[in-house]
Amino acid sequence: MDKIKSFIRDRHILTLPDPDTCKVIEMPEFQRGFSAAYLNPAPPLDPKADSLYAVSPPPKEWTPARVETFLREYNSAMLQILTIHEAYPGHYVQLAYSNRCPSQIRKILSSGSFAEGWAVYTEQMMLDQGYGDGDLSLRLHQLKFYQRAVINAILDNKMHCENISDDEAMKFLVERGFQTEAEAVGKILRAKQSSTQLSTYFVGRTAFYRLRQAVERKQGDAFDLAKFHQAVLNHGTLPVKYLPELVK
Repeated sequence: MDKIKSFIRDRHILTLPDPDTCKVIEMPEFQRGFSAAYLNPAPPLDPKADSLYAVSPPPKEWTPARVETFLREYNSAMLQILTIHEAYPGHYVQLAYSNRCPSQIRKILSSGSFAEGWAVYTEQMMLDQGYGDGDLSLRLHQLKFYQRAVINAILDNKMHCENISDDEAMKFLVERGFQTEAEAVGKILRAKQSSTQLSTYFVGRTAFYRLRQAVERKQGDAFDLAKFHQAVLNHGTLPVKYLPELVK
């Protein structure tokens, strides 16, 4: 986390929240097995509270073989991408900005496509700006993480609209998505319990990427990355379709 925050400051990616109230915790046992990590942000009506970045050890009931595949998936490179997504400059930073929005409605009502889209957008953006100094393993895992966002949307549709079986879903995730068994098992469970949520990553990221491309083309050499990021974060966690009008 310290390495990532220093990079954000040094490269003027955006202004980080001050004071920093993000705390890393071990994910509670009863929440493990659904996702490897999550960000529980300070609530809109108590914005000075801590935000909790929870990271999951393998669930206790898993076999040693499944634990090994979980740790192979979330290796040292993937943990950096995960921290960019969940904390800096992903969910923690975005939701801290959202909590400053003067509109109570925008603070309390939020768009999942905005929140997840921003977090996925930051993964590639950080590496494009030089994070990792060209480390090919880091880039490979960033691309794999983005591929997961695309596959999540496909799985979401297949699970709830086409009656795909668990075995077919496993084959899809492992063979087409290059995911380990432990990741695939958790994703199938999650897809069953969170219809439409898994589609928000790809939908939101596409919106952010297209918006930045449009602004960069229009501004040319005058484009300022930090100003762009702060402009899109200053309006709350609102539906991404309104962003082009608000930041134009």
